[in-house]
Amino acid sequence: MTTSSIPSNCYLSDIVAYDVSSEGLLTSEGMMCQLPVVELALATGNAQIETTQLPVEASAAIAIPVHQEDRVVSVVLLVARKPDATVTDPIGVFEVWEPIGQYPELALKSGFYGAMERFQNVSSFVRFEKGNGLPGAVWEQRCAVIHDQLADHPGFLRAAGASADLLRTAIGIPVGGKDYQSTVVLISSASTPIARGMEVWAARPETNEFELTSAAYYDLGTDYELPIGTLCSSDAAPFARVLEEKRALVTDDPQVLLATRSKDVALPGPTSGLIIPNFEGETLTSIAIFHF
Repeated sequence: MTTSSIPSNCYLSDIVAYDVSSEGLLTSEGMMCQLPVVELALATGNAQIETTQLPVEASAAIAIPVHQEDRVVSVVLLVARKPDATVTDPIGVFEVWEPIGQYPELALKSGFYGAMERFQNVSSFVRFEKGNGLPGAVWEQRCAVIHDQLADHPGFLRAAGASADLLRTAIGIPVGGKDYQSTVVLISSASTPIARGMEVWAARPETNEFELTSAAYYDLGTDYELPIGTLCSSDAAPFARVLEEKRALVTDDPQVLLATRSKDVALPGPTSGLIIPNFEGETLTSIAIFHF
């Protein structure tokens, strides 16, 4: 189990990445291991949202299993903070979208919206065909996808609701091993972002590289931002470590997040990060990186 500190203006208060043994057991002890949502995500192999059985400082949590071949190798726990003296009105969204019925379309399985009732109501009635909208695009591509500037994004079909509720960035993450289970959607506001930066890197095995396919940044500075299409060797951080360890990672070493950046650019950049890998069978096909 690894945990990390997060800037006080972020929507999240805690992040935990749990390792899962070959016997299917969480390998670490601790308070967060006792949260039922983590155990449920491991048992079902699917993402789960919890709003009741939580620490007193939390308003919601989402547990995301990471599959490799036919087993769960990690469970990532994201905990949303309650309003406090530092963040009086945290805004953000957790969603899980699942296939429904006989047609290739997704419906909302569960979600947490805080006080955003309008956006919640719109989302509860929406269906996404495979390939359409953010949840459907993630299903079709079996890769994480980021939509930034939601109010103007043609691929974000709930843009009007997002604009009204001041939501800016959404990332969709696929869940499943051999079989697709669901799409997790995390939606971030400009005032209380889920992370200071989010990136999706897709493997390009023919050149032994990873390519930046989507990204969004908040206050990391233009020197830290990378253009879409940036290529980085698979031998560089963080790709080499994920290829070796084959699990989700939380780190307090910003140099693990460098990709093509120089060490000088990493300061005063993010102080910690979360890396969620996506596998097809035993093969690492992409990773999503959260910069805090």
